[in-house]
Amino acid sequence: MRREIAIDVDTCPDHVWAVLTDVTRWPAWTSAVRDATLVGGGTLALHGVVRLRAPRLPERTWRVGEFQARRRRFTLQGDGLGGRASVRFALTTPAGDGARTRVLVTHERAGWIGSAMARITARTVDGHLQTLAADLKEHCETRRRAGVPPVVTGSAG
Repeated sequence: MRREIAIDVDTCPDHVWAVLTDVTRWPAWTSAVRDATLVGGGTLALHGVVRLRAPRLPERTWRVGEFQARRRRFTLQGDGLGGRASVRFALTTPAGDGARTRVLVTHERAGWIGSAMARITARTVDGHLQTLAADLKEHCETRRRAGVPPVVTGSAG
């Protein structure tokens, strides 16, 4: 099962990337995530481990399976008995406009249990993805209007 959500954010990609990759702060700006922990601390990086708790879903542990700072994309992957899931975040600049950012969130589930769980939790997961995208847009654009400078990460990918 695959689900994609695209949203345009009226601020530069560096700003959106800094907010999105600071996963431990997600609960401060989105109701889609109750708790986020970067296991071992530090910053989001390839092979890092993230624990997320979302409303009406069990806690989930994700591994960073892709992290490309230069291309502004990363993928969280979760494997379990009989199933696997991934959530990919990819940022682009629409039509060469460096003042705006398109965020594409792709969620995929596979496997014999993954497919069954996808059908059971589809509405909840879809709602969380929609909320996360809308809240990211609101948070980034509000910070931009307030004149808060973007935090530029120094990670290379």
